[in-house]
Amino acid sequence: MKRNGYVGLWLLLAVSLAIIIFVSFYDDLQIGPWKVKKSPIAETLLATDSDSIAAGLPEEDSVENIAAPVVIKTDSLPQSIFIFGDSMTFNLALRMAQYARQNGHKIHSVNWDSSNTKIWADHDTLQYYIEKFHPTQIFISLGSNEMYFKNPETRAPYVKKILEVIDTIPYVWIGPPNWKEDTGINDMLQRICKKGSFFRSEGMDFKRKADHIHPTRQSSALWVDSIMRWIPKSSHPFVVEVPVDSIGKCNPNIIFLKALNK
Repeated sequence: MKRNGYVGLWLLLAVSLAIIIFVSFYDDLQIGPWKVKKSPIAETLLATDSDSIAAGLPEEDSVENIAAPVVIKTDSLPQSIFIFGDSMTFNLALRMAQYARQNGHKIHSVNWDSSNTKIWADHDTLQYYIEKFHPTQIFISLGSNEMYFKNPETRAPYVKKILEVIDTIPYVWIGPPNWKEDTGINDMLQRICKKGSFFRSEGMDFKRKADHIHPTRQSSALWVDSIMRWIPKSSHPFVVEVPVDSIGKCNPNIIFLKALNK
């Protein structure tokens, strides 16, 4: 008797489920004064992969559609390094020359005292030395003499002109070693430079010369070390192993240009 009771209950549930499924395949039904709303069961049973995607549900093969992170390969070839800029350049070039010898690179440097972005943009000096040295990596040390400007955005056209001359050659613009809060020169340079091509020196701790502006030679060497540790994250990484202590002093092939009026 008890078994027969369960059979009847199961039959009742089966009939009820059949009625629900039947109704779900039809639009809203009107039975007398009552309206039976369409059930979502039909959409669920007939849903396709595209429906799942539209609903934001994961697709089985969607993993292949996820973009892989961009990995920039380190350039293992010997480089021709060219660093140019204001009076910060000389001490930077001295340490870079050690990196060049350690890693089989060449280096040339141009130190133009009191220079700024306008001076370099208004003269053909940069184009001349690029054609002379044929660099494959360029380092720019400019901006220190423009930290006092009330509106550094007025220098943006000169920055763009310099980068136009550099063209497709990989470069790193070394931001000024702030000795006080700037008025926006770093933000402007970072905005204009290609991603991975601006090294922001602001916030670093420097030991200064008597003028309280220029980093000492030792502090400049540590500055270069920081830049080289960052190079693997730059837009065009190349081999920059730390020079061994025995490498000694190296010639940065420095050229000094006389200061001009700003």
